[in-house]
Amino acid sequence: MPAKRIYDPVIERYAAASPRWDVTDVAALRQIAQDYNDNRPLPMPPRDTDPDIEEINRTIPSPDGGPDIPIRLYFPKNRPALGPGFVNFHGGGFIMGDLESEHCNCMAMARQAGCVSIGVDYRLAPEHPFPAGFLDCYNAYLWVLDNAATLGIDPKRIVIGGSSAGGCLTAAVALKLRDEGVQPPIYQMLYYPVTDDRCDSASMQNGEDCYVWTTQNAREMWDHYIGTDRSAVSAYAAPARATDFSNLPAAFIMTCEHDPLRDEAIHFAMALMNAGTPVELHNYPGTTHSFDRIGIADISRRAAQDAIDAALRVLAQAQPPA
Repeated sequence: MPAKRIYDPVIERYAAASPRWDVTDVAALRQIAQDYNDNRPLPMPPRDTDPDIEEINRTIPSPDGGPDIPIRLYFPKNRPALGPGFVNFHGGGFIMGDLESEHCNCMAMARQAGCVSIGVDYRLAPEHPFPAGFLDCYNAYLWVLDNAATLGIDPKRIVIGGSSAGGCLTAAVALKLRDEGVQPPIYQMLYYPVTDDRCDSASMQNGEDCYVWTTQNAREMWDHYIGTDRSAVSAYAAPARATDFSNLPAAFIMTCEHDPLRDEAIHFAMALMNAGTPVELHNYPGTTHSFDRIGIADISRRAAQDAIDAALRVLAQAQPPA
């Protein structure tokens, strides 16, 4: 019999109030998520705003014939002529999410790390299965590189990151950039990332009763994103499928104790480390998937700050001489 789960009391209070997601019906799921966000049973911090950060919504062209890609730019008003950049791919199981989903991460990187942040609103499954969303993310990164001077970004100091499915897209973009010989990001930030469609880790096997996100949710998510035929899954869809983890950007990887995705993220961190990639790995006790959004919990604030501090250390090492 599995041991009783022990959650951080604030995390448990909020996580227990989260809906039980039915991922089989995506349209209904999106409506439930919208209703929940509009009528949360427990108070959450207000949307983060900053008079020193300018937010601009726009679209950028897709070079592969796809529709224009919506993005949001976050410009620190007192930024240097050429500073760091942060490109964010939001989470949502490949089937939900938008530019608001990780507004807090983009804002924090702009405010605390001085980054010009770029949130990317990629196409969602099941209407647009792999590789549509992945290509949007990859092409958005290429656009940032091509327009770095105009954006005030040093192309050698770009960080990419994302939560959950966004962490998967982050790792996949890093893989393709390496494979194509394109200027890589200096750092990849993977917040409780999705990495493995096989769903066979110990935490997956024991994750059916977790709050927020369950093993069954994960399995159904993958069906929407890549289909049910898993005979030839691309590493750009599921990065754990890669056979070569060498020459990839250094990584910050966050995991949650009570999350079915925990072990696959840890295994991915180990694969990077075994290939010689520097990795900062944090597992937070008593936490659930997406716990870092609960801004009133001490452990959530600490985890969010740990991620920013890790990025600051890497960016400081790459700071060009005065």
